[in-house]
Amino acid sequence: MSVKQLLCLITDVEEMNQLLETLLTPKELGELENRLKILEMFSDGISQRQISSTLGVGIATVTRGAQAYNGNKVILDKYVSLT
Repeated sequence: MSVKQLLCLITDVEEMNQLLETLLTPKELGELENRLKILEMFSDGISQRQISSTLGVGIATVTRGAQAYNGNKVILDKYVSLT
């Protein structure tokens, strides 16, 4: 079973949390949380420089998030707006 298939099977938030904490280091989890925040902020129309300043991350990190957002806008808008 792939990681993607496994993640799709989990519907309980606590179980998902436990699995992610098992699979990822605290730093990796933090990076995922920042990536989600970046995507949410792009969805809200916030500029790259403001996102960088607000989250305390480098502009290169925000630029990668912008590229991910722009390349997957339809699916991200569908789910990011739910968070």
